[in-house]
Amino acid sequence: MVRILVAEQSYLLRKGLTHILRQFPEVGEIEILGSHLGIEEVIHHFEPDLLIINSSIAASSNEEALSRQLPDTCHVLHIINTLLPPGAPDNQLSIYDSKVSLTDKISNTIKAISETKNMEESEELTPREKLILKHVALGQTNKEIAAVLFISAHTVISHRKNITRKLDIKSVSGLTVYAILNGIINMEDIS
Repeated sequence: MVRILVAEQSYLLRKGLTHILRQFPEVGEIEILGSHLGIEEVIHHFEPDLLIINSSIAASSNEEALSRQLPDTCHVLHIINTLLPPGAPDNQLSIYDSKVSLTDKISNTIKAISETKNMEESEELTPREKLILKHVALGQTNKEIAAVLFISAHTVISHRKNITRKLDIKSVSGLTVYAILNGIINMEDIS
């Protein structure tokens, strides 16, 4: 599932984009921001696959810091408040674009992300999933893991679902055995 962060100050544009995004079955969580305040923290904790950001929000935030915070695989679509010149890049959305044009650009981006994610999704756990697995194997609850890692409990649940799907292990005891056998935790770590 594609995780999307929308950073747009206009309520109408946020609602319109959310409506368009929900039409795509590949879209998972959508996080909405109405200003540049806190965007770096949200990017760090949410880890979006796609950032749709208004150019004025990008200009009012530290763009260099933003680009460092974004995951390497994150795609960015810029919302421009003017008409786009002929030959403008595909990663620019104009507030004057038609629904068809917006939908096409967003669709192409989401499909590219989905294809990349499908190729990357193997049975190997990501570093973040290994970290979550370590905490699960140590007997922590979703809320405790969320508090320690400064993420939401829903994000922990999403990671746990991915871990369960990839490993085909449904019990905590089974996950603990897997973590021990694969060097994610040591026997001494378990109290």
